[in-house]
Amino acid sequence: MIRILTAAAVAALIAAPASAQTVRISLDGKSSAQVQADIAKAAKKVCAQAVVGASFPREMYASCLKFAVADANAKLGAQSQVAASN
Repeated sequence: MIRILTAAAVAALIAAPASAQTVRISLDGKSSAQVQADIAKAAKKVCAQAVVGASFPREMYASCLKFAVADANAKLGAQSQVAASN
């Protein structure tokens, strides 16, 4: 039984990125803490919409939130490196 639940949870998490959404966050005049708060707020909003009707919404939400924040921070870091090299 545990294997079936684990397999179903993994399948639900793999399907989550297929419904990816994009949210733009303005960085103008914001501190690092403010940007992180905006990233978390946007991730919560997107992930709350993404788990509607999911078989395992709590697990999917937690995974989505973790991935979305990490992805946004990676993009922010890449953008900062490009800006610094110009």
